[in-house]
Amino acid sequence: MRLNRFPLQYVFGVLCIMWLFVSSSAYSGFVANFIRGVGVAFVIVGVYGRLYATIFIGGMKNEGVDGKSFIDYGAYSLCRNPLYLFSFIAFVGVLALKGQIALIIIGALIYLWIYRMTILSEEEFLESKFGEPYKQFLQKTSRFFPRLKGFHCPEKIEVRPEFLHKEIRRALNWFLGVVAILAIEVLQYYEILPVFWRIY
Repeated sequence: MRLNRFPLQYVFGVLCIMWLFVSSSAYSGFVANFIRGVGVAFVIVGVYGRLYATIFIGGMKNEGVDGKSFIDYGAYSLCRNPLYLFSFIAFVGVLALKGQIALIIIGALIYLWIYRMTILSEEEFLESKFGEPYKQFLQKTSRFFPRLKGFHCPEKIEVRPEFLHKEIRRALNWFLGVVAILAIEVLQYYEILPVFWRIY
């Protein structure tokens, strides 16, 4: 049975938005801004990583290239879930924009909990679909954190522009999120928005 992660995501998202509006960083200006700068870098890495992974997998995650073989090259030779990995990096970057280590840790742990269940469910489905070759892929390829040693990529691959274009549109949402959170920070700094808690 495949897990639907979206209800958990929506609940988590609402709680995060509430946190964003009522809290501010307890760190000094320099430290908080350093954390925010690292956050922006993480968002950029995450977005570009998702675009790179989409080139290989867009539209072919569950069906494979021809309905019989799955993607195990390019980004998917580094780890089995590069889209989730780069989403995690971008998500941590977005959380870092508040300049709060506590928010980063809590958010990262909840993300990993939600997506671990999703990944296990997807792996069960893909193993039932692709059989022994996929079992071997599970054994030799890291689930989440990449292993550079096993990277390989064919000279030519099939790319489906529709899915790449969709991912480019999603990338804009990440950057709009960055702008929105930084706008909240500015409004809180000038006391236009209230701050109820200052959190490290």
